[in-house]
Amino acid sequence: MTDATSPIVFTDNPLNPLEVALYEGLADPSKMGLFERLMLETDLYAVPEAGSIGGVNGDDGHKVLREGEQLVLRGVVINDGRDTVTLFTDPRRAVGMFGENTRILAMKGRALLALLQDSVVLLNPDGGKGLLLAPDQLKAVLEHAPIPAPVRPTGAVQLYAVPAGQEPVTLVTRLKEAFAGYPVEAAWLARAAWASDNRVGWYLDVRTDRPSDEVVAILNRAVTGLSFGQEVFDVAVGRTAEDGVGVKVI
Repeated sequence: MTDATSPIVFTDNPLNPLEVALYEGLADPSKMGLFERLMLETDLYAVPEAGSIGGVNGDDGHKVLREGEQLVLRGVVINDGRDTVTLFTDPRRAVGMFGENTRILAMKGRALLALLQDSVVLLNPDGGKGLLLAPDQLKAVLEHAPIPAPVRPTGAVQLYAVPAGQEPVTLVTRLKEAFAGYPVEAAWLARAAWASDNRVGWYLDVRTDRPSDEVVAILNRAVTGLSFGQEVFDVAVGRTAEDGVGVKVI
């Protein structure tokens, strides 16, 4: 049994920027809206039940949840008898609750909460308490408008090699991490210009048989938090025998 009838009171330090916003919202309810909007746009963490998607040994890596697939997540029963789904704002909190060998699933907050909007969610349980979100509260949180996504250029693109010494190290590192264990034959990162739209940026040419929507979703999550300024980050997925242009990421 878990006593989750009042909001969690943290006694340790926040583990990431999202938790900073959460702490500020708990201290000042007028700031909770900022946390809610950030929570929708960043990853939340859950622990899948054994046998569910992500809950089987070897079922690792990035995935897109397809229609008809069922996600079953672990939770606790609170004192009034209600079952809850347990979510975390940092994977280390999941390990702290469920153990060192816990399998952890990460999903964008908006997508995860949309799946769970008819459930009772217990966020960051600790010391017998947690931030309890009932279905009506989840639906209210989901009403926050999404942060607008950059508009993808529509015209023809011209690709260029990355100038010596100007390789975007952080971006390349994020991309390599995203591709680790994922079936990609090759990927090239090039500078790009869209003359008809008067835009410039980065163009990632990915060679794989995996569905393009899955690849794009994985890569968009991988670059979350990186600042591209007014530039574009675009992804193309397909197969061709010719080598790509730019830095070979994999």
